[in-house]
Amino acid sequence: MSTTFSPATWGFLARLAAANTKATFDAERATYRAEVVEPSGAYVERMAEVLPEVVHPGLRGEAKVGRSLFRINRDLRFARDAEPYKTHLDFLFWIGDGAPRDRPACIVRLTSTTVLLGAGRAGVRGEALARYRSRLDDPDDGARIRRVVAALTDGGAELSEPDRVRVPRGFTADHPSAELLRRDGFHLSQTRPHPPEIEGDGFADWCADRLAAYAALLAWLAAG
Repeated sequence: MSTTFSPATWGFLARLAAANTKATFDAERATYRAEVVEPSGAYVERMAEVLPEVVHPGLRGEAKVGRSLFRINRDLRFARDAEPYKTHLDFLFWIGDGAPRDRPACIVRLTSTTVLLGAGRAGVRGEALARYRSRLDDPDDGARIRRVVAALTDGGAELSEPDRVRVPRGFTADHPSAELLRRDGFHLSQTRPHPPEIEGDGFADWCADRLAAYAALLAWLAAG
């Protein structure tokens, strides 16, 4: 059983990207299980240990699909193309109870050549969305998160795309938090090339050290 990613992991993703078909995947099922599934589970377990210590005490991880892991199959109902498989690996580490996808979280995406690391909370709805907007409207709370976002973007992180063209009804276009009000939740992330640690036992620690930059963002989101 493989417990770390290896060149075979990235080779599998690259070949799948070059020929994204069921025939390619079926021919590589053994590689997928050994070089993707097994090391992904070990990575999640190690991240679940280090993230609460380094980033936020409430962060959780669970090596199951629907929790920290995502299916490699794409949902073609909403896809613009018919490619059946993702050619990257996504991971989620969340704070609090409820569905992980609805909670403040750290995100990791691995491609055959890059590592994306970030944090945020997306798809906020209902009462949670009303609280989120109220906090952005508050002079102190809104200013606090704007400073956090500015520090992260100054450090090279990118803010997720807005959900709407204009601010919601009830807020002025020149509101200090206008950019965040245009988003029903948001995340920030930064993409880097593969580090040397990616194929060793220290990769989770490398990720956690860089996700520590998002600690203040997660703390603000978790307080809402």
